[in-house]
Amino acid sequence: MTDLRAVGVAEPAGDSSAKVIYLRSYGERDRDDHAVVGQVLDATVEMLRGAAFADLTTRRIAEQAGVPHAELCAYFRSKDAIVAEVYLGLLRGAPLTVDVDEPARARVVTLFDQLVMLLAEEPALAAACSSALISTEPSVQSIRKRIHGELHRRVRTVLRSSAWPEVAETLEFSLVGAMVQASSGATTFRDTADTLARVVAAVLPDGS
Repeated sequence: MTDLRAVGVAEPAGDSSAKVIYLRSYGERDRDDHAVVGQVLDATVEMLRGAAFADLTTRRIAEQAGVPHAELCAYFRSKDAIVAEVYLGLLRGAPLTVDVDEPARARVVTLFDQLVMLLAEEPALAAACSSALISTEPSVQSIRKRIHGELHRRVRTVLRSSAWPEVAETLEFSLVGAMVQASSGATTFRDTADTLARVVAAVLPDGS
């Protein structure tokens, strides 16, 4: 499958905010919009609302989705890959609005709060995503790169040109760690978001 890049385009707005849109390539759209893929992802989310991730198998997911197991396996080699793809879809579906009148610190805190709280109402799905994102399963690696690419796009978009690359990398690293920690249940999503806000304040100077 072709390695794809995320592209951010800001829509003109009447105020100081700009909505940033994600554009996909044709190759990715063909795959993401395939009926089987959608059925599998939807079935997985539904199952995780009533079953533990450890109890899921690709065969059970295929049955829930109403697709042949062999066809599911043509798109996903493991349940970890399916859940990672679910998470990628949630990230890409999250709105991204940049208020250019706000300082960089405030913009980053707003973004991080949104991303950390993304799965706060879905603890079972959050735990599954956490497990999938630290999985060593080879089929997850390419999806994880796309997830990190999406997080990178969002962080760089809200920072604009106000930070050195090393600062952006530090913020991205902190975000990923916080998201995994919250999703694993090690702490609450709200506490994690608040802690991350303090990390951002330490990394970005006041008024930046």
